[in-house]
Amino acid sequence: MYILGINDGHNGTVALLKDGKIIHCISEERFSRIKNHVGFPFKGVKYILKSEKITPNELAKIVITKNSGLKIEKNGRVFNSFLVGYSNKSKMKKIFSYLIYKFPNLFEPFINFKQIVYNNKKQKKVEEDNKKKLLKIYNIPKKKIIYKDHHLLHALSTCFNLPKNKKSLIFTLDAEGSGENNEHLCATVSVFDGKNLKRISKTEKRASLGYLYGLTTLYLGMKPNEHEFKVMGMAPYAKKKNVEKDYEIFKKILWVEELKFKSKFRMQYADSYLKEKALYKRFDNISGAVQKLTEDLTVEWIKNGIKKTGIKTIGLSGGVFMNVKANKKIAELPEVEEIFPMPSSGDECTAIGACFWGYKKYCEENDKKFNPQPIKDLYLGPEYSDEEIRWFLEENKYFKKYKIETLKNIEKEIAKLLLQNQVVARFKGRSEWGARALGNRSLLANPSSRESIKILNELIKDRDFWMPFTPSILEEDIEEYIFNPKKIPNPYMTITFDSTKKAQKEIPAAMHPYDMTVRPQAVSKNWNSEYHKLISEFKKLSGTGAVLNTSFNLHGEPNVLSPKDAIHTLENSSLKYLALGNYLVCKELI
Repeated sequence: MYILGINDGHNGTVALLKDGKIIHCISEERFSRIKNHVGFPFKGVKYILKSEKITPNELAKIVITKNSGLKIEKNGRVFNSFLVGYSNKSKMKKIFSYLIYKFPNLFEPFINFKQIVYNNKKQKKVEEDNKKKLLKIYNIPKKKIIYKDHHLLHALSTCFNLPKNKKSLIFTLDAEGSGENNEHLCATVSVFDGKNLKRISKTEKRASLGYLYGLTTLYLGMKPNEHEFKVMGMAPYAKKKNVEKDYEIFKKILWVEELKFKSKFRMQYADSYLKEKALYKRFDNISGAVQKLTEDLTVEWIKNGIKKTGIKTIGLSGGVFMNVKANKKIAELPEVEEIFPMPSSGDECTAIGACFWGYKKYCEENDKKFNPQPIKDLYLGPEYSDEEIRWFLEENKYFKKYKIETLKNIEKEIAKLLLQNQVVARFKGRSEWGARALGNRSLLANPSSRESIKILNELIKDRDFWMPFTPSILEEDIEEYIFNPKKIPNPYMTITFDSTKKAQKEIPAAMHPYDMTVRPQAVSKNWNSEYHKLISEFKKLSGTGAVLNTSFNLHGEPNVLSPKDAIHTLENSSLKYLALGNYLVCKELI
């Protein structure tokens, strides 16, 4: 029994559930090579159907995320909606935006009418047109295709990993997403009893913390919907007293009341406000102020939810919860007993929530036992065998161009190179789903050497100088490197932790250099035995049970997917070593 879940919006993604278990999940950007590809994941769907050797007609249901009236186009839609909407504004639109910000009550009736009446009608037409297109492209009957509420699917994405025997409280928070009746929401609170989900609160996108953070990112000269993590990385550098002053700019326009966010005006027009109120303010102080607001409001919101319901097990989903420092503050709350931030909790995870909804619906309709399996490792993408890799290298004459060795114990050889302060790109096994590199498509380096940061930034990644790197740590050694009194699982790099003295001594290159926090990946031998072996070999040589791990890509590109992508990165950077399956490629011209 197969369910296909699809997000056709920002970072288009497709997931496949088989008999209650997620077995595939991949974002279209990996195929198109356009970061955060916006549009229907045609190549992802093709890959999954071919990989599983099934036809569209063998799918029980296809569940698609509602994404505000987006039409399915055969060649995809690739754009950054924030940049289109704000950077390219005409003079008239800029004036109109300023007037909406300045006189919010004057324009509210018009905006409400547009959202409720016009957008509702548009969404219904788009969904009907899309079903016709999918019938034509894949021969999928319309009755199998279901569109569901964006924030519902965000919430359901966490439910695979929440307890089945007690209630959990689920919070979703992003810039915006279509709700029931095509309303536009930015936040919801729901109770999950192990099987059913009941929404108890929702916030209209007018009071969107996600929009405010995104437009602050734009104001600081970076790309919203992509570079918010850079603002978060900059925030710790700001002096506390300066942050407190600029915090006033933000806290007077957005706040929390019980389970809802409230705002002085529509946050979609906060760019006009920032230009007026934040002009000539230092970039680090503004970063610190918007980060403080995010931490303060999410903490208050979640405390209110726990107080109202008495439920202390929580799930988090939505793009705002990609903010690992806010997640840290939430996890440290005395009221929180258990926490599960959805891995890669942006819109890409709604494809997984879609699978959950479709599976539950199928079980109800067919009187089947509903038994969703927890998501464990995130190695849910394509894999290339050594035979396929060898064919690729021979076909493109790389054996004649570079020094290439076949190694029986390549993990040990990588560990030796890391000890010599070499950077090694690792390409092995199934590719990871989501925004975090988890070892199978990663650049690895010695975490004890600050020289690693310089090499990675200047010769390969071209990263902003203030951004931290992260460690992959042996699961059995994790408590030696982080303070984690609640024993919160940390295999997905979704939360930062305070570092121990041992960490500060042994892995200084793999933590935030200013606040000394760590965003770790605990590497399980059961989930990825070969990556675990690599780190174990490095520990034998160095005494350190961790390696520095960052995504295997050039700046501005998605993480690599195929051997072709891996070689492209090798040849367009100063990277010297590439571990491609069990082949070690050394960029020394023969």
